[in-house]
Amino acid sequence: MTLPIRDIAFQLRQGQLIALADETGWSIAADPVNEKAIGQLIALMPFMATGLQPTVLIEKTDQLGLYVAKLPDVAYDLVDFAEDPLIVVYDQGKNVSSVVWQSAAKLAAGSAETPVNEQLAVRRSLSTDVQRLIGSFGRGLLTIPFESLSLPGSVESLITIRFGTLPAMPKRPRILRLKVNGEVSFIRK
Repeated sequence: MTLPIRDIAFQLRQGQLIALADETGWSIAADPVNEKAIGQLIALMPFMATGLQPTVLIEKTDQLGLYVAKLPDVAYDLVDFAEDPLIVVYDQGKNVSSVVWQSAAKLAAGSAETPVNEQLAVRRSLSTDVQRLIGSFGRGLLTIPFESLSLPGSVESLITIRFGTLPAMPKRPRILRLKVNGEVSFIRK
């Protein structure tokens, strides 16, 4: 039985994790401000592919300002005109649980880059169904991306709600870093 979008949005607000299928394959999603849900989500990070990090999934470009404190003008164009999946790592993220920052800091201890607690990865979903879910939810979703057509076995047993449609072949998103001054560098092309 498939739940209606409004019921799934309600479950997210209650701290439920959901399995989300879109153009990049499976990911697990949670409310980005629900500390209990984020704690459960962060526990799944060891199952993520190397080089990935928790990512806020947004419906449309207008939502960037909700999650990034200082956006260079080029940010809107990069996200809006991306025809393929694109993850942009921004400096000075905001409006996500502090649990995310603490976990990211543990993962990247000793890095010479900008302190991790100021970085936030954001991706605009290209899936119409997922965009409708995010719109119904009213804010972005924090996700742990797996970029595969199947969920890891130990993760699959934790999830009761699934939403979205898997593609025949998931597209690996490009990942770029966008600094406050507009400087762009590719992490994964």
